[in-house]
Amino acid sequence: MRETNIRNVDLNLLVAFDALHKERSVTRAATRLALTQPTVSGMLKRLRQVFDDDLFIRTSHGITPTPRADAIAPQIDEVLGGVRTLLEPDDFDPATSHFTARICGSDYLQHTILNTFAKTVFSAAPNARVSVLPRPASGIVDQLERGEVDLILSDRDLAVPDLPARLLYSDGFVCLSSYPDMQDGEEISLDRLCTLRHAFVDPTGSSFRGPIDEALSDAGRERQVVLAVPTFAMLMHLMKSQSLVAFIPERIAGSFDHNFAQVITPLKLPGLEIVANWHPRMQRDARHMWLRDVLLSVAKV
Repeated sequence: MRETNIRNVDLNLLVAFDALHKERSVTRAATRLALTQPTVSGMLKRLRQVFDDDLFIRTSHGITPTPRADAIAPQIDEVLGGVRTLLEPDDFDPATSHFTARICGSDYLQHTILNTFAKTVFSAAPNARVSVLPRPASGIVDQLERGEVDLILSDRDLAVPDLPARLLYSDGFVCLSSYPDMQDGEEISLDRLCTLRHAFVDPTGSSFRGPIDEALSDAGRERQVVLAVPTFAMLMHLMKSQSLVAFIPERIAGSFDHNFAQVITPLKLPGLEIVANWHPRMQRDARHMWLRDVLLSVAKV
């Protein structure tokens, strides 16, 4: 086919050629294509112009291909096969696929859903790998675009704007106490709460202020944060050896084996909405869609 003609070729013409070559009849080709006979005749006329050849000669038994038609028929069949493959849905079978799922999530998420997520992925996809990454200070959108990260999990306040997102679940804070004189379900006043020694989780281990302090400030109070640690595992371990109180997400409290008292305060606590972000280019990717479905299934447990 001449280079100058490529832009003028309708893909349907090649489909018509294929039907004509296989059926050796304009009438049967039209039936095969669910078109009228005049329409197929018109397509044959255009094909002859494109290839500068008669292609098919009418006989008493239908049509017979010219040598040029026989020569290009295998090539056209291959082209159409390639196009059909391109148009078929992306096939993904987790049971046989080899891939790495890269998830960006905080210490909180590692304790709540990422462990279950990894187990679920391994169960369905034995050849998969899961990489849990800390969120970088900057450049996360570029990492998503380059495929270095599949999903970002975060509180809605930290979600990346203008990217596809899905709400995974909502969580709230509870107050745990390792003070030996406190009982589970005990109600304590704000005055007493502010006299206690508080522990706080911050990824850097250096901040002593968070959402609870903002809520206390709105109530005209201030607490004593004496311990800042980078992980919830460290927090729970240290609380076993000294008297402390800590406000932690409810799912975290349920993920650790402990005997701390869960006390009730009159403080109006902020909630958490955990959101997954991904790059738009992965919206219809079969593997990525499967990962998102797995994530949503374990988040709702």
